[in-house]
Amino acid sequence: GIIPYYFQNFVAYEDATLGDSYFTHNLFELEFWRNSDVYVSNYYNDILNPILRKLQIKSLIRAKINLYPRTSEIVEHKPHSDYPYPIKGCIFSINTCDGYTQLGDKKIPSIENQALFFDSSIPHNSTTCTNDKARFNININYF
Repeated sequence: GIIPYYFQNFVAYEDATLGDSYFTHNLFELEFWRNSDVYVSNYYNDILNPILRKLQIKSLIRAKINLYPRTSEIVEHKPHSDYPYPIKGCIFSINTCDGYTQLGDKKIPSIENQALFFDSSIPHNSTTCTNDKARFNININYF
């Protein structure tokens, strides 16, 4: 089906680098710092439920689809932490491409149907890809 994506002017921190923009679709967000507001996308059940069944989640905090458009050369985005406290993170790759997630000096490739599990309070960064129309992944933060 067709999923709406929303343009984000920068990935981690405001940056003038041309490759430092992407598109997202929030599937779920628990904004507990703002009166416990909860946002749930219409695509939550179809896209997220099959993945969540595999994870042992006590509390889902955020889940979003990331779409990084192809660039002529790999662009490494600035390192960032998803949250300022220890929290479980899962980056689920939707397609195989030459983009990757970087944790310190380790580069984890984007391979279709593979997931990276890590503490997403630890600085990490994403990249674009050069060998597909876009790099797609699902980023999940949970306890």
